[in-house]
Amino acid sequence: MDNSYAAPPSDKAALSPGTLSVLLSVVFFDNLGYAIVFPYLFFFATSLGADAFVYGLILSAYSLMAFLFTPIVARLSDRYGRRTILLPALLFSGLSYITFGLANALWLLFLGRMIAGTTAATVPVAQAYVADVTTEKQRLKYLGWTSAAGGLAFIVGQAIGGVLSGFFGYALPSFVAAGLAFANLISAYFFLSEPKRSRVDPEKSAPTLAALKNVLRKREVLLLFAVYFMFFISFVFLQTVVPPWLGTLFGYGPLETSYLFAYIGVAVVVTQALVLPRLARKRSNTTLAFYGIVLLGLGLLILGAFSFLFLLVFVGALIAVGFGILITSLSTLISLKAPKEAQGGSLGIAWSLAALAQTIGPAVAAYSFAVGVSVGWVGFAFVLAAVVTLSTIPLLLNLKKHDS
Repeated sequence: MDNSYAAPPSDKAALSPGTLSVLLSVVFFDNLGYAIVFPYLFFFATSLGADAFVYGLILSAYSLMAFLFTPIVARLSDRYGRRTILLPALLFSGLSYITFGLANALWLLFLGRMIAGTTAATVPVAQAYVADVTTEKQRLKYLGWTSAAGGLAFIVGQAIGGVLSGFFGYALPSFVAAGLAFANLISAYFFLSEPKRSRVDPEKSAPTLAALKNVLRKREVLLLFAVYFMFFISFVFLQTVVPPWLGTLFGYGPLETSYLFAYIGVAVVVTQALVLPRLARKRSNTTLAFYGIVLLGLGLLILGAFSFLFLLVFVGALIAVGFGILITSLSTLISLKAPKEAQGGSLGIAWSLAALAQTIGPAVAAYSFAVGVSVGWVGFAFVLAAVVTLSTIPLLLNLKKHDS
């Protein structure tokens, strides 16, 4: 197989508007399918006899498979090409939703989510595509747009899934998600070309343990992985604790909770698509990551310390801007610090760590919330998440010192 590529221009992006639009549509529709299933997953599972514990296992099945397979699949894209890996991933994504729609037993729900988890590498592979064809100065901007496309899809997809499942049951939205995945596959097949990359040594791009050790040997990359994992643990705490927190303090239910998450989601998209590219002109990626940590940590601290409803608008904005800045700047830093021949593998490891956080985080967050309620401190879990977030500051300072 020919693994030689022409290097992208150093002074201008090799990412044409046409290629960018196709790539963003791939990310958007892939995340849209995932988000459509999310609102009714609990109710679908319980209709087949699942209790809360089994529902949690179904969620964990997706995250566990994503943790195991994302770095492998993303690493294969370093070896065989981004488009070559994206196409079968989109195919299996569609098959997972078909399995989901046809499910008449819990084991089929598990199977559908496990297949979906093995295809979770589409986002890091798309990010690696962006890294292949952009300069270092342009990378954060385009990775921000990629993340914004995924975030927007999650907002829209949950609304679609909730409406369709409410009126037509659980099968139809699952088949809609499958149709989107197959349409995405057809679009990528005809309109997404393999990116041109700088020449890569086949030995270095091989998906082996030795190649993985070569990536992990870099101190800067290890620091970034640690920050990424701890940051995602904090965000999983937020996702897990907000619903019972709102219910306990204000008597709110799913509708009000969805309003808050939609507000945060829109603010994240605006931050990544519009605000972050402007900030990147004046600040380094490491500095931006520092800003993100401070804003996210401050927002979580306020949630934990105060129980005033009017603060949610302000705190929601702090959290959204912090999250939007942090996840994009960290992905950019990982891309810049990782070896050129391991872009997909490195970004895949980051997403694998996020999946690990989503596997273990909910249980720890729920337990922390229960402890807080038992001692009369409902916001205790948020403060714990803030401590985890802010404890990454020394790691970033170490990275910044190493850069200087």
